[in-house]
Amino acid sequence: MSADATRLLVLGATRQEGSATGYAIMRELISWGVEDWASVNPGSIYGALRALAKEGLLVEDSEPPAAGGRSRRNSKRYRLTDEGSSAFTDLLRRALWEVDPYQGTPFLAALCFLVDLTRDEVLAAIEERITRLDSLQRQLSFDEKQTVLDTAKRPPHSVEFVRLATARLDGERTFTGTLLDRIRNGAYTFAGDG
Repeated sequence: MSADATRLLVLGATRQEGSATGYAIMRELISWGVEDWASVNPGSIYGALRALAKEGLLVEDSEPPAAGGRSRRNSKRYRLTDEGSSAFTDLLRRALWEVDPYQGTPFLAALCFLVDLTRDEVLAAIEERITRLDSLQRQLSFDEKQTVLDTAKRPPHSVEFVRLATARLDGERTFTGTLLDRIRNGAYTFAGDG
């Protein structure tokens, strides 16, 4: 799991919630299934909240005690700072534009927040992503051949990692092409849409 993907998910969920307790942010992310597709569990969400607050990307606000003076179980509320909002946008853009043949989680996290950018920017990012996917697929075909030739230095079955990466990119390329078509045809309401 990419630390940047976790940061993107936590910043994005906090941004959507406005001001929320760690429990509310964790509950929201868990409802998206992040434990399954991003390997993000409740402990890593709370850890990320604390780390992001320490870095100044989130602010911790305390809620006043409940009626009767009793303190609430989780009285810390989190909200984005201006720096946190900027970091969220930077992470989102990077996750859309950059392709790693061995790590798909940042792109999955970016899909959660596509509509926070303008339609034009998302279209440009997806078009560039397709170009990069095509390029990486060509590169991996040469990597596979080289890996087979390098069996004196590597175990012969290590070529399967390259083959798996190629298959993953093939699937992502198909998906990304259809996503591009859906967005071009008006799917979703993006930032700045009227």
